[in-house]
Amino acid sequence: MKGAQNVNGMYVDESEAGLSFRNHGELLILGGGDHRTGKNGGKWSELRQFVKEHYPGAEEQYMWATQDCMTLDGIPYIGHYSKSTPNIYVATGFNKWGMTSSMVSAMILTDMVLGRRNEYAPVFSPQRSILKPQLLVNGAEAITNLLSPNTKRCSHMGCALKWNPTEQTWDCPCHGSRFNKNGALIDNPATRPLKH
Repeated sequence: MKGAQNVNGMYVDESEAGLSFRNHGELLILGGGDHRTGKNGGKWSELRQFVKEHYPGAEEQYMWATQDCMTLDGIPYIGHYSKSTPNIYVATGFNKWGMTSSMVSAMILTDMVLGRRNEYAPVFSPQRSILKPQLLVNGAEAITNLLSPNTKRCSHMGCALKWNPTEQTWDCPCHGSRFNKNGALIDNPATRPLKH
């Protein structure tokens, strides 16, 4: 937003909405309005209402949406992608904390590549146990979406896609893949476009 005060730092509010604030040059970047892929939410209305109340003179310059992987236990996956692929590494699931988590990732992955022990690696290991209640909820939702009648199916595992009218995309509520209105792949884990 142009015309908003400089907040001189990066902040996240304490509310459940979890709005974030930071400046870039003369612009104030306001983030939030999150929702799970394939679920209702977003649409920027929450952010625009906040701006209207707290920055009435500010002018919106840009808007965009992004996807952020969130793990079942809230801790990023950093380390070997799998035991069968020792030379492939992953760093994901930053839960909106990419700036700090990317630094932790760099330190852990550097040590792994160089064959050094890192005391934090086990905490972030992608192979750690994820037997959490949310896993059962996600499993039930995936089964529901697999059985849901819909002509548009995700090319990853066949879940029923949901139309996102705000971004004009087909979104998969099972694993987060996204496709444009013509079926071209936007975001993984799917690797192929939609069948017509």
